[in-house]
Parts: sequence; C-alpha cells; structure tokens
Amino acid sequence: MRGRFGVLRRMAAVVLVGLLAVLAGPVSSACACSCAPATEQEQLDRAAFVFDGDVRAIERLDPEARGDYPLAVRLVVRAVHKGDLVGPGGQILVGNSDNEASCGYTFEAGERYRVYVTPQGPRFVTSLCAGNRELGPATTDDAAWSSVPASRAVGALPRDGGASPMTLTLIAAGVTAAAAAGVVGILRRRRRSPGTGGQRTRPLS
Repeated sequence: MRGRFGVLRRMAAVVLVGLLAVLAGPVSSACACSCAPATEQEQLDRAAFVFDGDVRAIERLDPEARGDYPLAVRLVVRAVHKGDLVGPGGQILVGNSDNEASCGYTFEAGERYRVYVTPQGPRFVTSLCAGNRELGPATTDDAAWSSVPASRAVGALPRDGGASPMTLTLIAAGVTAAAAAGVVGILRRRRRSPGTGGQRTRPLS
C-alpha cells in the first residue's frame, strides 16, 4: 500500500508542477518578443495592406473591446504600397499592443511611418515584427490631417470573436487545478478506506 501511496503522491506533485508551469507561462512569454528574420519583400508579401501614414492619435481601448491589441493607432494614409483598403487622404485605425515585450510597435503622434497591417477578423493589426519603420515628421497642415473622421473609420476595432491567450491560459489552469484536486481526492479516499492502515487480518482458527 505504501508503494501505491507513493505513486499517487508523485502523480499529484507532477500535476501541481504542471499547474504552476501553466500559470507562469504568460509571465515568461511576455518577457521578450522574438521576430523571425525577414526581408522587406517577405514582409510586403505577408501584409494585406502597406501604406505610409501620419499618426494623428493613439487611443487606449476599453477592456471589453481591446482583445489582444489594447491600442488603436489612428493614421492618415499618405501613400499606398499594397492593397486598396484606404486611399490617400483617408484614415485607418490599426490595432497594436501597448509594449514591445508583447510585440507592440512604438508609434508616436505627429510622426510618419510605413505600416504593414494584416486582418484579424474584422480588425486590422500590426506588430513589432511586421516591418514598420519611421519615415519622418507628419504633415499636419492640410485638409486630410484636420478632417473629422467618419463615425466608423476603416479599421474600427470591435470586440474579438475568439478567445485571447490570457483566456485560454485561465481555462488551461482551471482544467489542471481540477485534475490536481481529483488526484488529491483519490489519495485521501484511499487513506480512509478499510484495510489501508497497515493492519493485518487474523487468520481463521
């Protein structure tokens, strides 16, 4: 019996270690962003829309609407290099992470960038690995810059339909915790069941 209890203890320990690894996963993965090497042509091929744009504003979205991209970068399109999503003079909202550790690209209002975006559901997003680069100061004295954007600008960022990595992590943690509790419960029931206390049964006379 002691050997069987030892196996159950080891099983419980493995499950608990797995739970700790799942919970620690988002912290370790958020420590750095790793981008695979790519040429400018490869970055162009991967993107759905590539343009030069002036950053008018950077908005932080409400938690209900942010998904995995808490920032909405509003840009005035100045030149288009790929795609026909927005023409020159139009405005677009691009989803972006809020720090480089989670592969967010650092935009600044009043600057011009070449931006590579890809669709994610109804959204258009970019990242540190997309190939974006700064081009210089924005043009802020023309009609395109000062115009009031439409009520629903191209690239508006509604709530994501899919679960975010944090949501998936919490689900995995819950499943792992339930498994650990089950193993511990089995261990306790076996300790309480008759015949597991190390007592020997007397032979019949």
